[in-house]
Amino acid sequence: MIELVIFDCDGVLIDSEVLSFAVDTQVLAGHGIEMTADVLARRYGGVSYGEMIAQLNDQHTTAIDAVAYQAECEGVLEGLFETDLRAISGISDVLKSLAVPCCVASASDLARLDKCLGVTGLLEFFGPRIFSVEEVKHGKPAPDIFLHAANECGFSPERSIVIEDSPAGIVAAQAAGMRAVGFLGGGHRSPEDADILMDAGAEDVVGNGAELHRYLANIGLVMAA
Repeated sequence: MIELVIFDCDGVLIDSEVLSFAVDTQVLAGHGIEMTADVLARRYGGVSYGEMIAQLNDQHTTAIDAVAYQAECEGVLEGLFETDLRAISGISDVLKSLAVPCCVASASDLARLDKCLGVTGLLEFFGPRIFSVEEVKHGKPAPDIFLHAANECGFSPERSIVIEDSPAGIVAAQAAGMRAVGFLGGGHRSPEDADILMDAGAEDVVGNGAELHRYLANIGLVMAA
């Protein structure tokens, strides 16, 4: 029986990834790395700036400083989030209807999570149940953040289900011993991305907030109307 729903944030609760990867393409170009936002989303969705930059430095024999890179990107994103950031369509209806507790477990830092969830009107659904990769040793695809979130909320991994938009997040949920559902409702995803989430180990993939609502209702996690 599932007793806790764990949501990734970027690309699941808020439509931030489409903005973030657009900024990444611009900043990386300045370092001599030409990659499209679509490619970045498929390869690095769900991982931290540090892990992405470490992989890119290895692949491109560059020496980008991850801390400086993150600061540059977030400096640009700060303004975009104030003007362009939106909650994922239909996600507030999902949160309002849940019959079990929920929490956030994200690769973003706590300050960004508080700001983004506040701007989009979703902060009220979680209270103190917001957890960041900065609180654990290893980021996704390691299971640390999901295990930490479940433990802090007082639930066992096997009674938790994760909603994720990235392969790294799905792998992390599987490693934590949790069920995982892939989500394609963010602007950076397309129906063709279902394969990468299923290949990562998702038990199923839903296309938007309405489909997620139906899925959770079908497994008994939504209050009766």
